[in-house]
Amino acid sequence: MKYLVLPLVFLLFACQNENNLGNIDQLNGFWEIKKAETPYGAKKYEMNQNIDFIKIEDSTGFRKKLQPSIIGNYTASKDLENFEIKVENDSIRLYYSNSFDQWKETIISISENKFVVKNEQDFIYTYKRHERIDIENNGKK
Repeated sequence: MKYLVLPLVFLLFACQNENNLGNIDQLNGFWEIKKAETPYGAKKYEMNQNIDFIKIEDSTGFRKKLQPSIIGNYTASKDLENFEIKVENDSIRLYYSNSFDQWKETIISISENKFVVKNEQDFIYTYKRHERIDIENNGKK
């Protein structure tokens, strides 16, 4: 009996992990950091001066830093971080590379309005979908 229970428990956790990863295409769009958890403590972000724009096509993508303005448009930085998407050990990993550095992030979860990644230093970043503020309609989109 116990030989039957162990494979069922493993199958249950494997299915849950896949559901938490969701669809990688859900990363497309505008995101703002909500929380950073480090080995030294955690920090919540109530307001962000910068947001990330992520675009994915096939197994590659890029991340660009933007600054939202009060009139609803964005100012883009000159930096662009390209990444490659790989599935390793049942995890989705984003491999970044530029002329200065190389690093990777492991996606912990993805949903329509939230994603969580962990980097190689065990920092965990939680992002929420960025919503534009329309000052002409009392802050509503």
